[in-house]
Amino acid sequence: MAITDSPLPQPQQLLCLTITAYRKPGLSESAYREYMTKTHAPLVSGLMKEYGIVRYNMTHNDSTSRPLLFQLYDPEFSKLSDYDCIVQFVFRKMEDFLRMKADPRFLEKVAPDHKNFADTSRSTMTIGYFEEFLDNGELVPK
Repeated sequence: MAITDSPLPQPQQLLCLTITAYRKPGLSESAYREYMTKTHAPLVSGLMKEYGIVRYNMTHNDSTSRPLLFQLYDPEFSKLSDYDCIVQFVFRKMEDFLRMKADPRFLEKVAPDHKNFADTSRSTMTIGYFEEFLDNGELVPK
């Protein structure tokens, strides 16, 4: 039997929902981070796993981390963002995320929880295609 050079199957293109989030007025930076990581994330993480969400992460930007930017870039080349957190969700299909949001547990527990920590009037969102080139210090084969 001859071996043919058939193309490798292409991995499915992942989607990434990114939220640039602001904390609720009156909530300190430390209280916001504590609530997001110790209360809200555990509340939603199990549902995300159940519905096939691939990644869920947060990057907290606070008064101690923001100035670190100027060690990497000169001030004239960097415009410092003022949001408190970047939240990212990576998933395979829109339907996975939509089914999770329609789950009664999400509607009853997760969605209402945002009022406890988020300033949704200032937060923004975008969605795009997720590409990874380095993972855990290793090159990702393409």
